[in-house]
Amino acid sequence: MGYAKVLVGVLFLFITLAATSAADFQCATTNSTCRSLVGYVSPNTTALSAVQSLFQIKRFHDLLGANGFNASTSPEQTIQANRTIKIPVTCRCANGTGVTDGPPVRTVIKDDTLFHIAAEIFSRLVTFEEIAAFNNIADPNNITAGQQVRIPLPCSCDEVEGVPVVHYGHVVQPGGSVDQIATEFGTTPDILLKLNGMTSATALQAYQVLDVPLKACTSSVNSSSLDYPLLVSNGTYIYTANDCVNCKCSSVNNYT
Repeated sequence: MGYAKVLVGVLFLFITLAATSAADFQCATTNSTCRSLVGYVSPNTTALSAVQSLFQIKRFHDLLGANGFNASTSPEQTIQANRTIKIPVTCRCANGTGVTDGPPVRTVIKDDTLFHIAAEIFSRLVTFEEIAAFNNIADPNNITAGQQVRIPLPCSCDEVEGVPVVHYGHVVQPGGSVDQIATEFGTTPDILLKLNGMTSATALQAYQVLDVPLKACTSSVNSSSLDYPLLVSNGTYIYTANDCVNCKCSSVNNYT
């Protein structure tokens, strides 16, 4: 009986943790892509190059810029365990929600499970159910070594309150609150609740992926440009014009 109770308790915990991180970011914008961010929390001390490889970020300086790191930072620079790193992603809207355009791909290794990939490899930015659905896997418990699965990271391109923003997928940590998150990222509790379809701040759950709108600098890039729309969140930078121009956003310049 003691073993049975422990097994039931573990199963309940597994279901609870798995269910809290699902994210469907609203995205009504159509026929376009945009830059978004997600917050990755590495479980171990790791190098920036390993983070770049995990998320298959093509340009290393995109990772540096998303975090406001010095442009001369080495790929071997270490990141301490449990530190949040902002991951730049390209977002595309479809069917009212956003998903990364060209999501990272995980090659399954021996003893991998979808839950392990979702919760531990990609720090709960997705659920194992979302990975299974996105890859048309009928049985989440039936994956094999060598199989490739795409990881659908949450994102959005929509304006918020009529203002262009950079959407940030934030994994809520235990003890987090709507007020604390709103203060940390320069928005309001009301906007967070409305944007995430929540009726009350008490509905917030640990490991939920919250859509957080980051204030961004606007630009006058031509709509025919490959860089359009050029939105850069506060405290970050990107390279544009074939990497010839560094565009940095800081609140001291009135977000332009």
